[in-house]
Amino acid sequence: DFSHVDLKFCQSKFDSIINSTLRSNLIERCNRLAKLTVHWTTEQSLLKQADLIAYHSIHIRVNDLPELIRNDEQQQFSTVYILESEVHSLNSNYWDRFDFPVWYNLERSYPEPATYFDVKLYLDQLFAPTRVPFSRKTTTAPIAWLISNCNAYNGRSAFVKELMSYIRVDSYGHCLNNIKSKTVTQRRESNSVLYSSYKFVLAIENSNCEDYVTEKLIDAIGSTSIPIVASRNGKPDYARFAPKYSYINVYDFKSVKDLADHLNHLSTNQTAYDEYLWFRRLPINKYAISGFITRSLNENLRLADQIVGKSATMRKWLLNKETSVNKYCKLAQFIYTNHWESIYNRKKSNRPTADEVCLPKNDLVSYFHL
Repeated sequence: DFSHVDLKFCQSKFDSIINSTLRSNLIERCNRLAKLTVHWTTEQSLLKQADLIAYHSIHIRVNDLPELIRNDEQQQFSTVYILESEVHSLNSNYWDRFDFPVWYNLERSYPEPATYFDVKLYLDQLFAPTRVPFSRKTTTAPIAWLISNCNAYNGRSAFVKELMSYIRVDSYGHCLNNIKSKTVTQRRESNSVLYSSYKFVLAIENSNCEDYVTEKLIDAIGSTSIPIVASRNGKPDYARFAPKYSYINVYDFKSVKDLADHLNHLSTNQTAYDEYLWFRRLPINKYAISGFITRSLNENLRLADQIVGKSATMRKWLLNKETSVNKYCKLAQFIYTNHWESIYNRKKSNRPTADEVCLPKNDLVSYFHL
């Protein structure tokens, strides 16, 4: 739905264009966006008619990339996107061939990121009251874990195995599995309901890279329990994605035992535990009275300003960068509301390598001497 783009908006976008003919053409083109129908196809015979050619990563020989049509009558654009971390992606050294490099990186992605977050739904969950009261949470195990990749790049399985020697962890996935459940539906739907009966949720990614934060944090936040994450040297910086003091970072502890001691303390001390849920408590959150309340995105953003503050890191990053719009719709609007030469002439760069934006392989293992 591009109905918010009207003639006045389009005129303001191109007011600085000196050439009157070009300015009129750009305004007229922009104004068509309100009635634009986007058609997607994989039919190669229509390649010459396409406005945008999209690639998921680059599973094609770079020399075989089609040459784009770029003249006054027709302008074609290209985009490459991926949501896997840099350690699991190939051909990042060819991203400078594309107009729009789109991935989860909040700063480097252009023109906007394509994150794992639906910000509206995420904020609905973030500002909801606690699902299960502290007194009714599972007492046999404080921590839940559900993972299928047992050979993660950062060595998280070895880390969790060591953690299990100090505190009970219910592992529902393939890795270090010690509990069965018919309610587990990983990959098909959120496991937030399962997690809600636990005090903590292990939400450690398979690799620690700049802005690589996935549904693991979203499911943990949605459960209203406390996420346990792994971040060192801002890889990733969880303050960009969640309120400060709302999660526990394993790298803040000198040893796995120190972490377990802290978790054991929190699991028996509700006052200390509730400090991590400060953003959910009344009267701070006067809107979250009971259950999950559905609000508009703008209402949620105003609520975020009141609760976490306009200067909060997550407000300046995730909430400013992610507009909860389909990534291709973002590109369609961007193409129609910007002069094509400014897009073509933008200085392009390749996607950074894993060495640049990720912690080393098995960093959890080496850091904690496992």
